[in-house]
Amino acid sequence: MNITGPESLIMGVDDLDASRRFLGLYGLSELDHGAAGASFEALDGSGVELRLLDDPSLPAANVRGPTLRASVWGVGSQADLDAIAEELARDRKVRWVDGVVQSADDDGNALYFRVSQRRPYQAGGFACNVAGHKVERFNSRVDFDNHGPARQMGHVVYWCNDPKQSIQFYRDRLGFRITDSFRDNMGVFARSSGHSDHHSLFLMRPFDDTPPSFQHAEFTFGNVQDVFAGGYKLDKAGYATARGPGRFELGSNWYWYFKTPMGGAFELGADMDQVDDDWVAGEFDNAGVTGGWYFDFNKQWSRQR
Repeated sequence: MNITGPESLIMGVDDLDASRRFLGLYGLSELDHGAAGASFEALDGSGVELRLLDDPSLPAANVRGPTLRASVWGVGSQADLDAIAEELARDRKVRWVDGVVQSADDDGNALYFRVSQRRPYQAGGFACNVAGHKVERFNSRVDFDNHGPARQMGHVVYWCNDPKQSIQFYRDRLGFRITDSFRDNMGVFARSSGHSDHHSLFLMRPFDDTPPSFQHAEFTFGNVQDVFAGGYKLDKAGYATARGPGRFELGSNWYWYFKTPMGGAFELGADMDQVDDDWVAGEFDNAGVTGGWYFDFNKQWSRQR
């Protein structure tokens, strides 16, 4: 099953205008909007669909209020899509709607699958001054008022009561590869077989009674400059930082998370480790955070030391 990675988020929202404003500042391009919803995309065609909470086409959610209602995953071919539908139909409900396979994971999170709609794209590089190498930016300041658009969707994260148990569905039924995990069953990173990012999916155990549900999603930007400039723009617009800015040891990615009017958080990310089946998974105490802010397990944001 050649699952090529997450391609779209279907969000149920109660404030369409606020959600549209956030996504535009975040770096996604709006394709269309109307009274009942809107759609946005990154450079490769992956993106976000907004629908009002009372839209009857939305699958049920595990929590009340604005949140992710379904994650859409791309696959390599129609044969892969047929194979996924046949596999999942063995023990759970599967629907075909306009060429999309609709089902759910063991925690009740809605999963949709379609033949990949990602497309190649052109994106410029960055002028960087690295000691010992050619100077690329001379007599020019970095522009923090602008940042490049989101290039592609990277990963989805869910709160999960038992990550080691829940990841078995993705590994055994859908062919995901575990790439790293936390000790004490605090979380498991995994990538889909056709995706080379360190993780396409992260299942994370909450520190309270939060039910299985959406935690955050990440779109990949050009480099750390985009992460910082984009975060600076969102910060100036009044959006609250959920975590960051900083860099993780696990995945190596630069990050900055923001709370959203859609529920959960959105992460600006860049420079994620690229891996294949030769990658050796490890078990760690934490994500190796550098800089930024960290979650202190009591739902209070504290400065990283």
